[in-house]
Order: sequence, then structure tokens, then C-alpha cells
Amino acid sequence: MALFGRNKKQGKSKGEEGYGQGEASIAEGDDVLLDEEEMVEKLLAMIESPDYRPPTLPAVAVELMTLSQRSDVEIDDVVALLEQDSMIAGRVIKLVGTVGLAGAVKITSLREATMRIGLGTIRDIVMEIAMNMRVFKSEDYGDTMELLRQHATATAHFARILTKYTTLESEFAFMGGLMHDVGIAGTLLALSDSKGRRKSPPDLISIWPAVERVHMRAGELMAKHWDLPPDIQLAIANHHQVMIGGQPHPLSAALALANEMSHFFGLGILPKEGAALEQMSEHEADCIRSYTTLDKTGAKTLMQAREALSLDEKTLGLIREESEQALEAIGLGRG
Repeated sequence: MALFGRNKKQGKSKGEEGYGQGEASIAEGDDVLLDEEEMVEKLLAMIESPDYRPPTLPAVAVELMTLSQRSDVEIDDVVALLEQDSMIAGRVIKLVGTVGLAGAVKITSLREATMRIGLGTIRDIVMEIAMNMRVFKSEDYGDTMELLRQHATATAHFARILTKYTTLESEFAFMGGLMHDVGIAGTLLALSDSKGRRKSPPDLISIWPAVERVHMRAGELMAKHWDLPPDIQLAIANHHQVMIGGQPHPLSAALALANEMSHFFGLGILPKEGAALEQMSEHEADCIRSYTTLDKTGAKTLMQAREALSLDEKTLGLIREESEQALEAIGLGRG
């Protein structure tokens, strides 16, 4: 399946008649009656509408992201910020201990956590908590969002591991992996919010191909709304390709490989055989599984990613081994 925005122009450009004025909802039955091209146009009209707003991230997460980019930041500033949100503060302490970042010594305070694991890792943990609280949650698409959450978490950890074996700076690898498919979550949330009088939003069986084609554009818009660092914005908008402006983009290359690693370990955004799904019927799960190319990157692009990061087979083997250990540590092992 062609990547959105590369082989065929979709939607309206700024300045064109009708830009941002398309229908911001999908009427009852449209998900069955519309073909894929029409569904793509409907989804683009929804996410490109001036009225579209992605989920709001907690203020602490947004401020911490800005704070982490300052060279003069003090630990007291970080602690004071985290203390403004007791729920996030409590989850930080719990998560730091759970994932084994603190070593053998038990951490009981935000100050200890920040001093031990560093501001960058604290920022990544807070952003993961924020995404789980505000983005990877949906009453209408609950099972799919949980699969997406697991996929994003695994990809984030894999991206961080990849940087250890390359010359790529690791500062934004985790956040890039965590948010690389945020456009899928944003599109599903927009569909849920726009269902209006219908009892339920469009059926996943009907909309998956269209969601696949618009998800990078949706992710790009969400990253801009959240004012994420430019390098993350660029990587999210191009995470299924490596060459940008004729040059390889290292973070995009890392995300492409980390995403593929997630699929390799059975942690894609499609339900696995035997997965315990609470809301998705067996028929729906089987139909969704049929979209085997969903969120996959082409073989040629993956080879470009390997070349861009100078990764040989031996090194990739080491990365896979460490990644599998990481899955066990965060509770996502294949068991």
C-alpha cells in the first residue's frame, strides 16, 4: 500500500477552495458505502479542519519537555514541576522502580529519581504516562487503543536501544518511538468524537485502509499542535521512510527499524492470534488481521534505514537480543 502523500495527492492544500471545510463527520452507513478514496477524503477533511483539536496533554508533560531542552535547568525546577501533578508524580516513582531503571537501590522521591536516571529519561517517562492517560484511551476503540499503546511502548524502547549501537543521538529516540503512530490514535479519537447521533463510530473493518493512508498526516498535525521538537515532528510525519529532501534522516531510520522490530516480536497494531480482546468481536479481529501490511515499512526502505545507521547483521542480532530482554522487563514479553 502506498504511503500517504507520496504517490497521489490527498485532500486540499492551503489556499485551495474548500481547504479545511470538508465534512467533519462520517454519517451513519458511510463507513460501509464509501470506497477507500472517499473515506480518505472524509478523514482528511476531519483532521485538517480548523476546528480539529487533538487530545490535550497534561501541562506538566508539556512544560517538562520544554524544560528538558534548557542547559541551565536545576533539579529543584524539575521536582517542583512534577509536584504540581500528584498523579503523574506518583506514577513516575512507581514506573521508575518497575522498569528497573534505578538499579538495586529503591527510589522513594522525585529528587532521587531525577538524580539517578537523568532529566531526559524522566521526561520520557512522564510523556509515556501522559500518552497513556490522554491519547491511548477510547471507549469506542478500546481494544485497538490498547494494542496501539503496547506497540508504541515497545517501539519507544527499541528506538532507545538502537541508538546505543549507532552514532545517532538518543535524546528524542524514545519520544519518537512512543509517538510515531500517534496519528492512528488521533484519527480514531476524532472519529469517536464526531459520531454525533450515531450509536457508534465507523466500524474498523471498513476504515482501516483509509486510516493507514492518513495516519502520518494526522501525526504531523498532532505533533505541530503539541509543539514537539522539530526533529520529532519530522520523524513522526515520515516514519515509514528514510530519505527526506534527498538525505537520510537518522531518527526516521531508527523509528522505521524499531517499528519493524515491534512487528517482529508480535507487537504490531493488529490483534495477535489468541489475544484477549474485550470489545472486539472475533469476526472483526479476523478481518483486521487480514490487513497484513498495516503500519509496515517496505523492504527497500528498511534496507536504507540499516545503511543510514550502519547496522550489519551481527549488530542487528545484538539489538534483537537486548530488545527481547527489554520486553520482559516492561511486561510485554511474548511469554
